Amino acid sequence: MNMRKATGLLVSISWIVSAVPASIVPAAAAPPSLTELEPRGAQRGKSFTLTLAGKNLSEGAQILTTLPATFTPLTPSEEKMLAGRRLPYLVELKADAAIGSYPMRVVTPDGVSNILLFTVGAFPEVIEEESRPDAREHSNDSIETAQRIDAPVIINGTLDGPDRDYYRVHATQGERLVFEMEARRAGSAIDPVLRIVDSSGKQVARSEDAPGLGVDARVDLTFPHDGDYYAIVHDARFSEQRQNFYRLKVGNFAYADGMFPLGWKRGEKLDVDFFGGNLRAPAKTAVDLSSIGPQLEFTRLNVPGEPGSLPFLFTVGDLPETIEPARRTDDEALALAPSTVMNGRISKPGEVDRYKIAVSPGEHWAFELRARGLGTSRLDGVVTVYDSKGKKLASAGDQPPKEDVFSLLSAGRTSSDPWLDFKVPAGAHEIVVTVEDLLARGGPGYAYRLAARKQPADFVLTVSNPYLNIPAKGTVSVDVTINRHGFIWPVQLSIADLGDDFIVEGGHIPGEWKDDAYSTSRSGKLTITAKPGAKPRPLTEVTVWGEGKTNDGAVVRRRAVCLGMITSIAGGTGIADAEGRENQNPFVAPWLGLQLPVAMTKEPTGSIEMEAPRVLRLVQGTGYALKWKFKPSVPDNGPPENIGVAVTAPAAAEIQVRRANTEQKKEKYAKEGEFNILTTTHTSPEKYDLMLFGESKEGEDEVLLTPSLTLEIVQGYSIGAPKEPVALQPGGKAELVGAFHREPEFTQPVTLKAEYLPAQVSCQPVELHMNESEYHLACEATASAKPGEYEFELTPASIVVGLNKRETVYKIAPVTAKLIISENKATQAAR
Repeated sequence: MNMRKATGLLVSISWIVSAVPASIVPAAAAPPSLTELEPRGAQRGKSFTLTLAGKNLSEGAQILTTLPATFTPLTPSEEKMLAGRRLPYLVELKADAAIGSYPMRVVTPDGVSNILLFTVGAFPEVIEEESRPDAREHSNDSIETAQRIDAPVIINGTLDGPDRDYYRVHATQGERLVFEMEARRAGSAIDPVLRIVDSSGKQVARSEDAPGLGVDARVDLTFPHDGDYYAIVHDARFSEQRQNFYRLKVGNFAYADGMFPLGWKRGEKLDVDFFGGNLRAPAKTAVDLSSIGPQLEFTRLNVPGEPGSLPFLFTVGDLPETIEPARRTDDEALALAPSTVMNGRISKPGEVDRYKIAVSPGEHWAFELRARGLGTSRLDGVVTVYDSKGKKLASAGDQPPKEDVFSLLSAGRTSSDPWLDFKVPAGAHEIVVTVEDLLARGGPGYAYRLAARKQPADFVLTVSNPYLNIPAKGTVSVDVTINRHGFIWPVQLSIADLGDDFIVEGGHIPGEWKDDAYSTSRSGKLTITAKPGAKPRPLTEVTVWGEGKTNDGAVVRRRAVCLGMITSIAGGTGIADAEGRENQNPFVAPWLGLQLPVAMTKEPTGSIEMEAPRVLRLVQGTGYALKWKFKPSVPDNGPPENIGVAVTAPAAAEIQVRRANTEQKKEKYAKEGEFNILTTTHTSPEKYDLMLFGESKEGEDEVLLTPSLTLEIVQGYSIGAPKEPVALQPGGKAELVGAFHREPEFTQPVTLKAEYLPAQVSCQPVELHMNESEYHLACEATASAKPGEYEFELTPASIVVGLNKRETVYKIAPVTAKLIISENKATQAAR
């Protein structure tokens, strides 16, 4: 077999670059993607053949990884069907390689791929026989056909839907073995269940969602008698998943159920306790966080003792930290320092931890509890705020979430931990904050991190793209979700460090304007367009920011979290897991510490050009006929199959985009077309983003995207309150004067009426036209008008004309005005 040596930086904390021989794999015009690593892991200190499987693994491909190993490219298969789909390597792992999962991705001249994780273990590794390409189907799906294994060992296998994999191990009475599944923690979509049965089929152990493993499983078994035992592996919901691999580890190694604390401040040193599992006693590990960079929010800690377990993820923050001190009584409220992380735990069932904080009326506070979402605690936390007399003021975690947390990408590993926004009511100078488990559970594994901050409303941004490939002369979108913590105002997204060869547009996340109790505006899009002549650039990382302003002028600016990688978890099976969940968050890896990786790829087949200004201003209730044309990059390129529209507006904004009636018979493969943008008089006056996209499936999937068009919805006109109250005497007259403003796009006349006037007072309506900046209403009172101070309303009304040429009544909120009727001189003289 022909081999060529690859050179690269062989340092475990750096990305290793390994090149593929340029003459072997044909070039492709699409970015690379990885679908499989064969195998998914290996024993440290060993050599093995690693095959990367995917698409567009073209000439000049490079592996980027932190795996401490040397890579030697091997000659790929010469079969045409496999060209660009499989890259083999001889990999030599270092003997001192740390046990754990390492990211691996590919970069080619056509772009950057997704990340898959490769796991280094301590034991010999084998492949499930049924997973081999030429294996007989159902070859290990029963006790009779179980695959024999000898501990210690790690089996690399796969599960397809209702598949059950059986492994036979021979044991003697009193022998002890640990069976542990590495699946979701290693980036698989599998939610594994592990059962051990004896030779008669009787179950002797079962595990699902073991302590400290998230949804992965572990069985620690001392065998009751000599004989053959069978480890049975299946998915909890028997679901079909693209990433359907698992690693079953069998042997004797140290493992823990949990650790405490769950995190600490960057730059400091501390001792971390590991407890439970097969540890004879809690074991301390000295941790030094002085070398953790500012972008890393996690580090990995190994369990003390015989190696074998995957490391725990340990949170790294920037606030001061403290450990929950011992309480003299169960109901004692400990002082909670502001902007300090309290590391505590619910140590027994039914326990409630209490903390007191000095506050002032009108202050805004945010309480954040991190526990189960970190993947290292079993606590389903509830945070409650009471006043000093025990009256409940607010709570979080004890009600269904305000958002569908399973539809929001976030850095959390499962559903969201509670976050409570709280405004101190009048008369309150001390509050009590409690922490408890939703199901009143407790124990060493129910740890938490509680932080209280006196701050305005806040938000958290998460980039949904794990990486970006920007086409030359083309456009790509950056999708961002927002998790609002009381921040109901618009947010503007930006990318500051991309360079002059690119144009960044869009990024408007509208505010919450109908119901601030439930989030309806929770996503935004930026578009990045490569200018003509943009030079190819090496793989770089960029940072996405979001900035918003509260009503009182406070600016909130936050950096978006990037997820490193995403493994989608297919749902809809109708079978819930052990905790009643049918849909689950995708697997993400923010612990990789990556920002948004950006590379350039080849020019697309063409572009879609919109016939519209870059900022399209529309008055509420009006519309726009948006025409578009397909422009091929070369004359022979045809248009995409379908053209669609994406608008970053919640449904409550009442913005619709429909195909114009003229195109109904030529939607597919059209070279030009038209969409109608429709608004209502209730559409919120804000900035939104609109993009057209073309989907083509000629050969390779390709999406053509237009740069973001800013759709600015404006209120057509407004009136101001009168400059001063109207002063009238009985039998007298006066003029009511105030400011009037209209947007340039609004040309209809506006009628202004005074309503709810007191008896015997009248004001003549006026009609306001273009170029008028004030309104003047003639008002008079009859001689019998009663003196006093009154309030009345100025009610404006107009019409708007939609795309269908229909007129619609267009009203805005009335303005309150004051009227003073004073006694006339004759009345005063009579008195």
